[in-house]
Amino acid sequence: MPELPEVETVANELKASVINKKIVYIEALWAKSFDNRFDADLKGQIITSIGRRGKYLILNLSKSFLVIHLRMTGQLLYFENESDANFDDYIRVVIKFNNGLLLFKDVRKFGRVYHIKDPDIFLSHVGPDAFDQNMTLSVFKSKLLSSNMSIKAFLLSQKYISGMGNIYTDETLFVSKINPSSKANSIKYKKAEQLFLNMKTILRASINNMGSTISDYRDPAGNKGNNQFYFNVYDREGQPCKVCNTEIKKIKFAGRGTHFCPKCQKA
Repeated sequence: MPELPEVETVANELKASVINKKIVYIEALWAKSFDNRFDADLKGQIITSIGRRGKYLILNLSKSFLVIHLRMTGQLLYFENESDANFDDYIRVVIKFNNGLLLFKDVRKFGRVYHIKDPDIFLSHVGPDAFDQNMTLSVFKSKLLSSNMSIKAFLLSQKYISGMGNIYTDETLFVSKINPSSKANSIKYKKAEQLFLNMKTILRASINNMGSTISDYRDPAGNKGNNQFYFNVYDREGQPCKVCNTEIKKIKFAGRGTHFCPKCQKA
């Protein structure tokens, strides 16, 4: 599933292409992919800005909002010339502009394009992310202390801190030398500070590398990300740790495949 860096990359790339574009129409080629929850007419609305909250992409329109969740296999592909677009069987939603075309492609059909009135209400269940100005070290530490969850489950929960998924949770815990099974409220202040800073560093590095492509993720131009070439533990099961040469392990933990180094991340 695309995580914060991938959604941030999509947002950044789309800003250069669709800001100030006027919507001619939106067509759902698979009905469930487009969830219209507001009766404002989309025709003629202009995209004024693009933002992100956690793993959600937010297109601010002149009268309403489009919120897009890519889920597992969602892609947003932009074409300045409609003749260049490839309308394969996996295109679920078409957004036609006065000039240009944005296609929502989704093989597994889990992604959604929501038309809503108020993103603050719609995304009220989504917590602040690592780059939110309100997510200070003291706030992060207080959230840790309030939770008896494992740190792996804590970071995956979009309630406490959003945008973190399996990839960046495993990578952040590795560079922080924290075992995934450690209780969130057992992490000492200094270690919590390292975790907080490492989380930002890991996410920022991936954004700079245009995100991680494991299988389906693409940017709006159809390009793969490059961050997968820099993983320390994720997707490296059976390979030697880059720090100590111990074999990287993969276990099922917190409901997810979890990669870690048994020596660097002792329980």
